[in-house]
Amino acid sequence: MKNFFLFSFMLILMNVQAQEAPQDEQVDPVAVLILDKMSDLIGDLESCTFTLSTRQDVNDPDHGWVTQHSTSTMIFDGPDKMHMHRTGEKGQEGFWYNGEEVSYYSFGENNFVRIAAPETSLATIDTLNVVYGIEIPAADFFYPAFTDDLLEAFPTILYLGKKAVGSDDCYHIKASNDEMVVQFWISDQAYKLPIRYSIVYKNNSNMQYETYFSNWDLNPGIPPSIFDFMPPKNARPIKILAQTNPSK
Repeated sequence: MKNFFLFSFMLILMNVQAQEAPQDEQVDPVAVLILDKMSDLIGDLESCTFTLSTRQDVNDPDHGWVTQHSTSTMIFDGPDKMHMHRTGEKGQEGFWYNGEEVSYYSFGENNFVRIAAPETSLATIDTLNVVYGIEIPAADFFYPAFTDDLLEAFPTILYLGKKAVGSDDCYHIKASNDEMVVQFWISDQAYKLPIRYSIVYKNNSNMQYETYFSNWDLNPGIPPSIFDFMPPKNARPIKILAQTNPSK
């Protein structure tokens, strides 16, 4: 509680300083402070569950730009346990990571694949993305260097004030570079959790990606068995081809 009041006091002081700063100042210290508080909170969690509601523009070969929607339930436990259940354009699909291997299962096709995985959830997320072209939504928020990476990639990071997202009052932050504009809406409550974020890709027909967070549960007790995949009856094992060579 002491840290929370200290943060609030610092935020008021820095907000005044930001209003007095030159208009061409590109990195707002208020925005950086809020991002750091959010990143520190997520980094301190032992476990969490939350829901993601995502919409993204996709260039369909037959119909041009269309918007696709998906909903994902995410579970993280420690540095080496992760589960995702996603419902979207491909129907229902699930990922299980237990610290040794990651399993993928298609509910509609009733097939699955097991892949040897690195020792941590973040390394496994990197492998899925780089080697197999599989994206785990909102994974960037769980990297320890989240704010530093943002500062390195975006020369402009601004605090835009408080905005309402549904029933949540949020800090609104905008980051931009020559290729994209990223916006964050972070809860102004004691727990500085992400509520919404969006990306606009300037060099790709202003394609948009947007995600809402909900149903946060912090440090719940999660049975380890949740992260072990058991193939349903008659499920077919399949193979998945790597898109890149991980050794290069």
